[in-house]
Amino acid sequence: MNQKPLALLLAGALSFSLTACGGESAATPTPDAQTTPTPAPESEGPDYVTEPITITFWHDRTSDTDYAFLQKSIQEFNDTNAYGITVEEVAQGYLDDVQAAIETGIAAGETPVLADLSCNGIPLFASEGILADMTPYVERDGFDMENVVKELTDYVYYEDQIVAMPYTRGTAILYYNKDLYAQAGLDHAPTSLEELNEYAAKIYETSGGTIRGIGYTIEPTYYQHYLLESLNGVGFMDADGLGASCLTDGSMSQFLTDWYNWTEEGWCEIPALSSASSAMQESFYNGQLAAFVSSSNRATSISQKAAEMNINLGMSATVGYGGYAAPLGGGSIGIIAEGHSQQEIAAAWEFVKFLMSDEQVAANHIETGVLPTTYSSVETDTLKDFWADPANEGYKISYEQVTDASAPAMSLYTSEWNSVVRTAYSDLIQGRDITPEQALETLVKEAEVIFPAQ
Repeated sequence: MNQKPLALLLAGALSFSLTACGGESAATPTPDAQTTPTPAPESEGPDYVTEPITITFWHDRTSDTDYAFLQKSIQEFNDTNAYGITVEEVAQGYLDDVQAAIETGIAAGETPVLADLSCNGIPLFASEGILADMTPYVERDGFDMENVVKELTDYVYYEDQIVAMPYTRGTAILYYNKDLYAQAGLDHAPTSLEELNEYAAKIYETSGGTIRGIGYTIEPTYYQHYLLESLNGVGFMDADGLGASCLTDGSMSQFLTDWYNWTEEGWCEIPALSSASSAMQESFYNGQLAAFVSSSNRATSISQKAAEMNINLGMSATVGYGGYAAPLGGGSIGIIAEGHSQQEIAAAWEFVKFLMSDEQVAANHIETGVLPTTYSSVETDTLKDFWADPANEGYKISYEQVTDASAPAMSLYTSEWNSVVRTAYSDLIQGRDITPEQALETLVKEAEVIFPAQ
């Protein structure tokens, strides 16, 4: 594979950001605060933390529920770990903002020890040796990698290294207003994209054109990826990460034409030019939008806001062409080796291990909506009881979708290709100044530059 320098691959990504990532513990527990850890001999593995140390964590957990949970997790870890480790968090915006900030920080010699990273950033940073290999720590502490949900390990391994752990991974959910559906004579959630579109058009017509039926924000590696995947089986990039056959097999052409026509007909909302996700949710809360697709990571915050606005909220599985289909996105937490000592890396591992414990994994899912990342956490009474409540059906659906959900390939080209596709989508759907045919023509030309010759 031809490998472009990191700076060149990231150049297109720096100008935008995405929303885009009880019971036995899944990992060796953090020692009790009253216990003095005994460092193992050097031959048994990497160093333990030997003195108090402060490390930074850059993240995208900026929504109210996400940030509240993160602060609580950090406080608990800081108060209870036996090593004197203090974690300090710094919010950077969305996942790709974290990536851009790290790239800038590398040039300035100022990077965090920990970061929540997107599917765009992990292969780039791993290929440049910027991410620490967690394998020695995993082996030393007997951390069970088989306990990590298999489908969430797509961005965990790079070559023979463990470079990340799933942290804020999510599928998508169709959030819909049950009352608006009922008023249009619709008595169940859609089971295919065709049915969803029929519902959306009917709601728009029934309301006299005042309520749009469905909305998507522009996120090529997530929302549009799974719709393309339901057409071609691979999405917006091939499984080997070396090309985009969607440009030549007719699937991208069909999708561009369909999406453009949906918005032309009026029942599909055009995303705002800025703060698109927030604007779409506000349309929903104000009764101007009947349904929208968003990450399961927002399930708690969306549920709370809908309750405040007296909206009878429905949450169902997402659908694609011909049936059910879902994306898999969100972030995985990585340790930045670049510019950091072994003690800092060792401290970061202790925090990662803490976040992967069953208690933390279950609480993260319940309090925010992010996916549970370990099989053992799913077997806890805490999660079983939570899912047993019909009001939490959407959370359970988000996890059940994982086995069939799709994510872009682990590729050095994802970031640059994502930037190009995002621009084409924006010009077509938001700008309305090019045709689907022109958008496809632009993408074909850009792909010839980005991907290696086959």
